[in-house]
Amino acid sequence: MGRTRQRILIVLERGTARARVLGGRLPAGRFEFVRWDAIDGIDLRRRTFDLALVEIRQGHAAQAMRLAGIRRRLHGTPLVSFSLRRSGKARARGKQGAELAAPLTLQMIDSILTRESCIAALRAVTARTLRRMKQHESRLRALAAVVRATAQEFEPRRLIDLSMRQVSRFLRLRSWVFHLCDPERGVLRVEQVGGKDRQPARGAGCELGEGLAGRAAQKRRPVMQRLKEVPQPSAAGRGARRAEARSALAVPLLSRGRVIGVVEVGDPPAAADWRAEQAELISFLLEPAAVALDNALLLRRSEQLSCTDDLTKLYNSRFLNATLRREVERSRRYGTAVSLIFLDLDGFKVVNDEHGHLSGSRTLVEVGAVIRETVREVDVVSRYGGDEFTVILPQTGPEGAAIIAERIRARIEEKEFLIAYGLRVRLTASFGIASYPDHGRSKEDLIARADQAMYRVKGRGKNGVQLAVEGDGGCVPLRSAG
Repeated sequence: MGRTRQRILIVLERGTARARVLGGRLPAGRFEFVRWDAIDGIDLRRRTFDLALVEIRQGHAAQAMRLAGIRRRLHGTPLVSFSLRRSGKARARGKQGAELAAPLTLQMIDSILTRESCIAALRAVTARTLRRMKQHESRLRALAAVVRATAQEFEPRRLIDLSMRQVSRFLRLRSWVFHLCDPERGVLRVEQVGGKDRQPARGAGCELGEGLAGRAAQKRRPVMQRLKEVPQPSAAGRGARRAEARSALAVPLLSRGRVIGVVEVGDPPAAADWRAEQAELISFLLEPAAVALDNALLLRRSEQLSCTDDLTKLYNSRFLNATLRREVERSRRYGTAVSLIFLDLDGFKVVNDEHGHLSGSRTLVEVGAVIRETVREVDVVSRYGGDEFTVILPQTGPEGAAIIAERIRARIEEKEFLIAYGLRVRLTASFGIASYPDHGRSKEDLIARADQAMYRVKGRGKNGVQLAVEGDGGCVPLRSAG
């Protein structure tokens, strides 16, 4: 800043001549003098000064209070106090206690201004550094909160909820959508939503490269979009527009170099548009959650593989044994019933002989889908082996199990299989039913008795449902072909 543009306020005691301070050299428009006894009548808020030189006489009892009062009124203007000695020497003292010779010269004042300018610059740097430190501290606190929330959690949906709750609280997100990546199908599906604005249905999906989230997953970097006003149909008539434009941001979450999911967030809390640093912050905060989610999904996948049949994607015999044992113990504890349906396809060997084993495998997949679609959500469908299937029916007695078995039998008999492959294959199945406590007291008893009942149906002509009988191992036919 040039010397002529700098304005300096000099506050003098009564009886001190201006010439004694600056030796009579007063550049026009740069200095403004005021007496201590007249300063209360001046509104310093409407004036801008680069420096205030304030005379303090030695021995003045209230000089500290007087300086504090004028410093408050100057609102941040640098203030330097000085005193004039009778010997002709003057002492000017700033915050560091620097001493100057009298009379004060322009060079001395310029030195003070330069020093105060450096001090102001250092204060600004210090303030910015402190702000950055506070920002980093708050971000680290938020990151630590995400880590704590996700460290001991292995259920994916719960993990997403905990991590997004912390991030939403820190960034004050108005709305968000969490997409999970399905690498086998190459799609993103909505796993969880939060906020008020956009609430897509859970399970809704999009392909990679499609939409904002799809583009973020494909590019493996944040994507921002300004959603401009577009015509919206309304009851008031065509051509109605939304009240305001919106901004959206999609941030991909990576773990081990793979895209685990994408977080799509709505309008930023305080800015017109999302900024790159905000996208980086979301990615930074959710990085530990992405790794934890990846581990949870891998764990769930491994658990599914250990208890899932590779062909039909139904549960396997290992899961059947563990679940049936647990359900029998629960029924024994609470005095409820549990039933097991054991079914075997009739004449399935003919499908393999006439159409090949690939067609046979496809048929088993379609049969498994028919069974799964026919039973209740709480029922457990398993592929026992070959063309044999089982259904565990919790809290269901023999009569209820017979109704469900007959429903499955009718669906299989009515359906034509392998139509998508240019064939029309028809099948039937034989069913055996055993229930706890009527037909057995253990998991092994129920499997053996249901298997025996199924073979009774086979021996009488197949395509039927039969209930095991308590006692001598006989069976009650409920429905058979013929």
